[in-house]
Amino acid sequence: MERKAEGFADLHSHFLYGLDDGAKTRREMEAMLDAAYADGIAHLYATPHAALGIRPFDGELCARRLEEARAYCRRRGYEMRLYGGAELMYTPAMERFALERRLPTLGDSRRVLMEFVPDAGIRELREAVELVERSGYTAVLAHVERYGCLFVGKNAWKLKEERDVRYQLNAGTAIGGRGLLRGAFVRRWLREGLIDYVASDAHNCTSRPFRMREACASLQKTCGQALAAKLTGLGTQGGEHGDTIGG
Repeated sequence: MERKAEGFADLHSHFLYGLDDGAKTRREMEAMLDAAYADGIAHLYATPHAALGIRPFDGELCARRLEEARAYCRRRGYEMRLYGGAELMYTPAMERFALERRLPTLGDSRRVLMEFVPDAGIRELREAVELVERSGYTAVLAHVERYGCLFVGKNAWKLKEERDVRYQLNAGTAIGGRGLLRGAFVRRWLREGLIDYVASDAHNCTSRPFRMREACASLQKTCGQALAAKLTGLGTQGGEHGDTIGG
């Protein structure tokens, strides 16, 4: 397969096997890597679920699985760079890890991908963002379309005005979803530049695949070619994405 020079940057995926509800076996991981390459992804972040302080997070195992994935890509001749990370579920127990600066970050950056329960309130989101910012990190909120509190009034805008935070939207939502009301909000968020990243949140090759190419095509219709490229990291180098994840 001929590889184009440009590719997407996907900062949210679950391809490392045996760690969470993503790939279960080495073969499933390899199939996901095949699918990511075929979808035009050039920079791919491994973000297994983590609940620090609630259950152990095996960083060494993640690193070994990531190296297995990199070795597979080398054998296949895939020009696709893989980066470490985690998707951190916010709980009060996470505070100690944040203050001790022991949070797993996206690549070599100081950014942390964070998720919340869908019914989390805006106060909880604000407290979490403040905590990681105070600890020297920048929060990237995973799949922001899931948090009902951000659809109330100007909450999504106010949180960004008050804190240094980034918003990640799932590719499936960019393609279409979340109902009429939330869909209208999401389109407005996109047009007004509120969203920073669109990522796959891929868990497998079937029910939750990558779909970055399809998302980019949909975004081009919604907000134009230039913004679609920025949101999906199209053409970035060395892990740069938007205002730079990898550095």
